[in-house]
Order: sequence, then C-alpha cells, then structure tokens
Amino acid sequence: MTDHKMSSLDKVETLRAELSDTVQDLINEAKPMVDRVAHRASKRVSDLAHEGMEAACHGKHVLEDEARDASEKAMRLIRREPFKAMLIAAGVGAAAVAVVGLMTRSRTH
Repeated sequence: MTDHKMSSLDKVETLRAELSDTVQDLINEAKPMVDRVAHRASKRVSDLAHEGMEAACHGKHVLEDEARDASEKAMRLIRREPFKAMLIAAGVGAAAVAVVGLMTRSRTH
C-alpha cells in the first residue's frame, strides 16, 4: 500500500514538474511577442503624443491669427466709427456688470 502511495505521489510530482516546465516554455515563447506588442504600443502612444503636440501648436497659431484679425477689425471700427465703437464697448461693459451682479446675487441668496 505504501508503494502504491509513493507511486501516486511520484506521478503527481512528475506531472507537476512537467506542467511547470510547460508553463515556463509557454512564457519563454510568449515573451518576444509581448515585447513586440509593448514596443508597438509605446511607439503608438509616442506618435499620438507628438500628433497632439503638433495639433495644439497649430491651434495656438490659429487662435493667435484670429485674435490678431479681431483686434485689427476692432481698430478699424474704432477709427471709422468711434461713437459706434464707444457704444458697443459700453454695452459689453454693462452686460458684464449685469452678469457679475446676477452671479453674486444668486450666491448670497
């Protein structure tokens, strides 16, 4: 009976060793593939970050150009129609004061 138990334990130990070797072989075979996937993913993230930086830079230049154009248009309007420009500025100022007043009033109540 002891021999039977020993032979069963030997079989289990042999099976465990074989499974451990098989798992280790699979890990060793998969490692280069995982490394390639990780490298590709890293490269893609780097590419996306670079594209994002370029897009942000382009957007900044577009906004600067639009702000410059708006400023030039405002200056032309002021030169051509100073009274109208003054009325527009007063209206914008009054609207800003009204918005700030509404915001502070709603917070206190």
